[in-house]
Amino acid sequence: MKKLILMLIVLSSLTLMAGAEKRCTVNVLGVNAKAGNVFSAESLTFFGIDYSRVRLIGDHGHGFGKDMDTAKIRDKYFQAFNSVVVNERKKYDLSKATGGKFIEYKLDSVLKINAKADPNNLRALTKSKPLGLPVVASMVKKYDTKGTKGIGFVIIADQMNKFDKLAHYYVTFFDVNTKIVLFSAYVKGKPGGFGYRNFWLRSVYNVMKDMAKGDWEYWKKEAK
Repeated sequence: MKKLILMLIVLSSLTLMAGAEKRCTVNVLGVNAKAGNVFSAESLTFFGIDYSRVRLIGDHGHGFGKDMDTAKIRDKYFQAFNSVVVNERKKYDLSKATGGKFIEYKLDSVLKINAKADPNNLRALTKSKPLGLPVVASMVKKYDTKGTKGIGFVIIADQMNKFDKLAHYYVTFFDVNTKIVLFSAYVKGKPGGFGYRNFWLRSVYNVMKDMAKGDWEYWKKEAK
């Protein structure tokens, strides 16, 4: 009986520890001295999901074992991914993911950048090194922030790996006036579902869900 009670205590402790762990976060990067402004702000401006430097690894076909042309993926799906996130706001709840903040949407700039992505640079045969914060910072500098104020944020797609069934993103917050990165977290999301669009959007959904579950609070502590 004592052994059973001891085992239950150990299992309960492990469960509590697992629940306390950060979820989607792989690494926290670029914590600026003013990173606290990200978490104290009442509202944020969402610039969209930037796929312009993503690496597509493995079979990026439509479930039939045949890679699609990368130009087709760029032209059809990069915009579709963003459109779903905007049109299905209750499901892709950015407010809940960011601790209840009011979210404004300004995707025009990122959509234009996505449309100009070089399809010849999107394919990768094997897992690649992450883009890195300097590249992320240079990408943010290209966004059109006119007419906005306060804090902006963007989800920058790094890798969509069909072999590992995993996608990696940089959830990045920046000052819209200076375009300086204030805080960035390198995260992972598991894809799933039927069809190319739904399969990879699930990874974005899972990132947002994990932000709401605990990653946002974890980032808030890291920013202090």
